[in-house]
Amino acid sequence: MAREFDRFFRENYDMTVRGLILDGTRADDAHDAAQEAYVRAFARWWRVGHYREPAAWVRRVAVNVARDQHRRLVTAEKALPKLATTQVVHGPDTGTDLSGSLDEALDQLPPQQRQAVDLYYGAGFTTEDAAGRMGISPGAFRFHLSRARRTLKPRMVERLGRQEMAR
Repeated sequence: MAREFDRFFRENYDMTVRGLILDGTRADDAHDAAQEAYVRAFARWWRVGHYREPAAWVRRVAVNVARDQHRRLVTAEKALPKLATTQVVHGPDTGTDLSGSLDEALDQLPPQQRQAVDLYYGAGFTTEDAAGRMGISPGAFRFHLSRARRTLKPRMVERLGRQEMAR
């Protein structure tokens, strides 16, 4: 099984990367997406190896991974300038006066909430990947991220205004 996958990988990897590049993905992102797709294929090779066109399955996965990477990048590019300029005001449920920059507000968050924000928005990890890095379940990760958002949202609304936050 491993030899069969190894042969499949050597025969198809370059073509997968070239296809992603032709679709407009940057070369380094194309390599990352292709590698992730082949890792997923190897983990499921017992099933994928029996498909009529396993290379098509891998290409589809690689395109989806590249698209997800691009979405996270665009989302981070839109969010980071807003987050960096946000001024923090007194929050409703915290009982703590957090005045100053967003960095100070993030420092006031509990460690797991702060780490969740950093992994999701700063590093661009998916919830599953970030949860794995934190050693918790994806549901627990979403809980910590939700709590952090809830804590930071009143501060962002005060700074950006309700119309901007509705976008």
